[in-house]
Amino acid sequence: MKETEKENTFEEALQKLERAVEKLDEGSLSLEEALSTFEDGVRWSRECHQFLEKAEERVGIILKNENGDYETKPFETEDN
Repeated sequence: MKETEKENTFEEALQKLERAVEKLDEGSLSLEEALSTFEDGVRWSRECHQFLEKAEERVGIILKNENGDYETKPFETEDN
Protein backbone atom coordinates (compact mmCIF):
# COMPACT_ATOMS: atom_id res chain seq x y z
CA MET A 1 0.00 0.00 0.00
CA LYS A 2 1.34 3.43 -0.93
CA GLU A 3 1.87 6.06 1.74
CA THR A 4 -0.82 8.29 0.20
CA GLU A 5 -3.39 5.45 0.18
CA LYS A 6 -3.17 4.98 3.94
CA GLU A 7 -5.41 7.06 6.19
CA ASN A 8 -3.27 9.70 7.85
CA THR A 9 -4.02 11.61 11.00
CA PHE A 10 -3.73 15.39 11.05
CA GLU A 11 -0.50 15.08 13.02
CA GLU A 12 1.02 12.69 10.48
CA ALA A 13 0.05 14.91 7.55
CA LEU A 14 1.44 17.98 9.32
CA GLN A 15 4.69 16.18 10.10
CA LYS A 16 5.05 15.17 6.44
CA LEU A 17 4.37 18.74 5.35
CA GLU A 18 6.99 20.03 7.78
CA ARG A 19 9.54 17.51 6.45
CA ALA A 20 8.85 18.62 2.87
CA VAL A 21 9.36 22.26 3.84
CA GLU A 22 12.60 21.43 5.68
CA LYS A 23 13.93 19.55 2.64
CA LEU A 24 13.12 22.49 0.38
CA ASP A 25 14.68 24.96 2.83
CA GLU A 26 17.96 23.03 2.79
CA GLY A 27 18.40 23.98 -0.85
CA SER A 28 20.40 20.86 -1.67
CA LEU A 29 17.80 19.11 -3.84
CA SER A 30 18.04 18.81 -7.59
CA LEU A 31 15.35 20.61 -9.57
CA GLU A 32 13.44 17.37 -10.13
CA GLU A 33 13.65 16.41 -6.44
CA ALA A 34 12.59 19.91 -5.41
CA LEU A 35 9.56 19.81 -7.72
CA SER A 36 8.55 16.39 -6.43
CA THR A 37 8.99 17.52 -2.82
CA PHE A 38 6.99 20.68 -3.53
CA GLU A 39 4.16 18.60 -5.03
CA ASP A 40 4.19 16.39 -1.93
CA GLY A 41 4.09 19.49 0.28
CA VAL A 42 1.08 20.87 -1.58
CA ARG A 43 -0.70 17.53 -1.18
CA TRP A 44 0.04 17.41 2.58
CA SER A 45 -0.99 21.06 2.95
CA ARG A 46 -4.35 20.31 1.31
CA GLU A 47 -4.83 17.26 3.51
CA CYS A 48 -4.10 19.32 6.64
CA HIS A 49 -6.55 21.97 5.45
CA GLN A 50 -9.24 19.30 4.97
CA PHE A 51 -8.65 17.99 8.50
CA LEU A 52 -9.00 21.51 9.89
CA GLU A 53 -12.19 22.15 7.92
CA LYS A 54 -13.70 18.93 9.26
CA ALA A 55 -12.64 19.82 12.80
CA GLU A 56 -14.19 23.28 12.49
CA GLU A 57 -17.47 21.69 11.42
CA ARG A 58 -17.45 19.51 14.54
CA VAL A 59 -16.54 22.19 17.01
CA GLY A 60 -19.36 23.41 19.19
CA ILE A 61 -19.37 26.07 21.83
CA ILE A 62 -21.06 24.92 25.01
CA LEU A 63 -23.36 27.54 26.45
CA LYS A 64 -25.89 27.53 29.24
CA ASN A 65 -29.36 28.38 28.08
CA GLU A 66 -31.89 30.26 30.19
CA ASN A 67 -32.99 27.00 31.87
CA GLY A 68 -29.45 26.36 33.11
CA ASP A 69 -28.98 23.46 30.69
CA TYR A 70 -25.93 23.17 28.48
CA GLU A 71 -26.38 23.20 24.75
CA THR A 72 -24.02 23.21 21.82
CA LYS A 73 -24.04 25.77 19.06
CA PRO A 74 -22.13 25.72 15.80
CA PHE A 75 -18.72 27.31 15.87
CA GLU A 76 -18.87 30.71 14.24
CA THR A 77 -15.88 32.52 12.84
CA GLU A 78 -15.57 36.15 11.89
CA ASP A 79 -16.19 35.05 8.28
CA ASN A 80 -19.64 33.60 9.15
